[in-house]
Amino acid sequence: MWKIFALLALSVNICVSSPVVRTQREFSTYRLPNTTVPTHYNLYLDTDVHLGVFEYTGNVKISIRVLEDIKQIVLHSVRNEIQRIQLFTNQLPVPVQGFEFDVDKEFLIVNTNVWLHAGESYVLDIDFTNSLERNDQAGFYLSSYVNDAGETKFLGVTQFESCDARSSFPCYDEPGLKTTYDVKIACGLEYTAKSNAPASGIQILSNGKKLTTFQRSPRMQTYLVAFLVSDFANEREVSKEPHQVAVSTLARPTARHALTYSVDASVKFLREMEKYFDQSYAMTKIDNVAVANNDFAAGAMENWGLVTYRESTILFDPEIHGESVQLSVVGIVGHEYTHQFFGNLLAPKWWSYLWLNEGFARFYQYYVSEFSHPELNMRERFAGVRTTALNTDASATVRPMTHYVETTAEISRLFDNIAYAKSASVLRMFNYALTEKTFQKGIRYYVQQNKDNGVVEEQDLFNSLQQAAAEDVRLPLSLTMNEVFSSWSNQPGAPAVTVTRVGTTNEYLFSQERFFNTPQDNPSTQSWWIPISFTSSSNAEYETRVAFWMPPGVSEVSYRIDGDQVLINPQATGYYRVNYDPEMWASIIRDLHENPNTIHKLSRSQLIDDSMQLAHAGKLDYDTAFKVMDYLREEVEYVPWETAAYNLDYLHRMLRSDKKASESLENYVADLAKKLLSTYGLEPVKGESANAEEARLFGLKWACKKDERCRAKANEKINRMRKRSTLEINSKSEQLLMCHQLRYINQLDIVTMVDSLRMTRDDRSRGYLIDALSCVEDKSSINYVLNSLKLKDFKANEKLQVIQNIFQNSVDGFDIIMELLNSSTNVVEDLNINRRAFHDILENLAKFATDTESAAQVMAIVEREAPVISADVRTKLSENRSWIERNSAAVIEALNKYL
Repeated sequence: MWKIFALLALSVNICVSSPVVRTQREFSTYRLPNTTVPTHYNLYLDTDVHLGVFEYTGNVKISIRVLEDIKQIVLHSVRNEIQRIQLFTNQLPVPVQGFEFDVDKEFLIVNTNVWLHAGESYVLDIDFTNSLERNDQAGFYLSSYVNDAGETKFLGVTQFESCDARSSFPCYDEPGLKTTYDVKIACGLEYTAKSNAPASGIQILSNGKKLTTFQRSPRMQTYLVAFLVSDFANEREVSKEPHQVAVSTLARPTARHALTYSVDASVKFLREMEKYFDQSYAMTKIDNVAVANNDFAAGAMENWGLVTYRESTILFDPEIHGESVQLSVVGIVGHEYTHQFFGNLLAPKWWSYLWLNEGFARFYQYYVSEFSHPELNMRERFAGVRTTALNTDASATVRPMTHYVETTAEISRLFDNIAYAKSASVLRMFNYALTEKTFQKGIRYYVQQNKDNGVVEEQDLFNSLQQAAAEDVRLPLSLTMNEVFSSWSNQPGAPAVTVTRVGTTNEYLFSQERFFNTPQDNPSTQSWWIPISFTSSSNAEYETRVAFWMPPGVSEVSYRIDGDQVLINPQATGYYRVNYDPEMWASIIRDLHENPNTIHKLSRSQLIDDSMQLAHAGKLDYDTAFKVMDYLREEVEYVPWETAAYNLDYLHRMLRSDKKASESLENYVADLAKKLLSTYGLEPVKGESANAEEARLFGLKWACKKDERCRAKANEKINRMRKRSTLEINSKSEQLLMCHQLRYINQLDIVTMVDSLRMTRDDRSRGYLIDALSCVEDKSSINYVLNSLKLKDFKANEKLQVIQNIFQNSVDGFDIIMELLNSSTNVVEDLNINRRAFHDILENLAKFATDTESAAQVMAIVEREAPVISADVRTKLSENRSWIERNSAAVIEALNKYL
């Protein structure tokens, strides 16, 4: 649909201040025609956010090159009020006939009176106005904080990925179009402007403002352009070797005390990353910016040189936070800094290759941190990423890693577990399959061979890995990386490998099939090149190395393995599930119960996940799966328990409509987790490891319901709250400890907690308080908490957090949330929440709809409020229904044997 305005300029004019009336035309694609491409931007913004004025004015001069003879220039613009458009060549004006919009495709079309010829260069000069005041937490938008004096201070910050640069200034908003930027920003004297590149000068203006001019940026795509206009405090460290880089963290002045750790972690990770990839960081500065949680929909954003984060992910207060928060800071810094190479230096040609950004960032945040922060043991924590990936990939409707889309809604939905978790898991698999030394060499080739062009697709990665693999002879001569890797990137799903021992011989038979969480009417013919590794009682040579490549399209492969106690895919280096014959499962279970430490913790994690998921899919009996799970009575390591918790949460979700079955499961899990409480205690210990801290959380979550010590300690804290009429919760351990008792508190206690929330400024502490409030289970208390959402004390993200917690915590909570959603004809508007985040809530809601009535209610809301996600939600509801019909009785029967 076209947005048409009155004709206000004649065709002979060289500038146009309003769109002209044009005959409607059709663009066949949401991609820009690319008949012109940008070669440089000069961008000027004039802001008054320091005065509480949220409108801003701007000018952008885009140098463009014409690729074919045309009489129109097509770029992106949305939300910008265009004041004037001019076109120049060699500083001479070119007649502009007018401009128009394709609203659906978000195109700005500039029409000319003369032909623009291929090879010619022009400057498109656009004046525009816009506003920071928007509620989608995208584009150039408004954030705020409350200072020590109780005053609200405003700031402007950006979030452009994936398609929101166009909503802040007119631009060519596609990832494959990289060019340089000269940026100037005017702001109040007491404020500071930041952009991607370092500042080159500041000019004091006559109107009580200043103009900051920034150095020219590297060639980059529009979604990485970033601005910050704020009065934030700053902690900075200049790292001088091997070249000078200034690293800083900026946050509201009231958080100044919590900046040091992130600066130190950033410097360490940056230097190790440069060394690992043999590539220097491209600029002389990199800033971390802590944005209030409630004003930042993303977890973090890798803007080149100006990285933004939610406050709770980057701030570290040494007085109250332990190693688990340090681990969180290192992880997210590592992710965004890896993007400075993978995503920024090397940009995807199109969103189809988003995994070349997110897969590398997710993988190396764990693997480079092994060198920057070895004390955190982050590599072993990758188990959780792999678990998430395999369970996402088990759906029949999941997409492949490389996947073509066009619309902004489709692009937004690419930022999923496939782009992050699966892609990282596949990259990790090849890291081991080729050996880390060869894989690292291939990645260095990938960077060096493509950094000048700066735009990549998957074939570029395959070629570089092939070069390294050929040099080091890491693949059979008959194989290529293109053939092997594309079997993983270009088809959806993941395989399950079934292993059968031939009698009592040392011959083992291997077969593969695509693994589905729900049995399919028609069997899949998909297959992969699978790197098989193994360990046995007499052979550990292939524990993380490839013993052989299992080819696609072959029904069965025979391989000899000497020794007993055979484990396939030990340390879970391969991205596939493993099923064994009954005798092999029996042997593995015996070792798990009698000698668990002879099996690597990553293998123990994998066995828990594989056995339970195979049982859900009808590929293994539940008795075997629960025998594997039951060894956890003696397990106190974090990694296996993390995987167990994922699977136990799923069982609890699927059984919770059956009150008796749900209670049986809770009793069983409480017994499993008892040793966690006795080992780690009820409260954090200063200086303990993140693994100990987080293993305790599983004990508190699962075992506290049945533990008198928990109740006594929680009641002690609740009574203290009643005496002081205020509540502080400074750790997740404290929140979980109290949660079971908070279910039974009275109305006055809830009022106290809401009042405490009003006075709490720290985002992480607010999160703990909100999680605690959400523990209430009786209907009147839940309704009181939900009514509190209407107060200004709850911001958009916190409203979503409360809603999600309540429907996850209880069946009654689910029903009340359904009533809330059905009582409104426009929930997003009524609650003033982010639409994209609301879609996530609806998809999560579908996971908890396990009966016919609730499924129908969820589907009705989705079709009314978010039809774009209806297909995915319908699939999830169908999978839930299928699971209940096939498995609930069998799970209950198996569970009862262990009570």
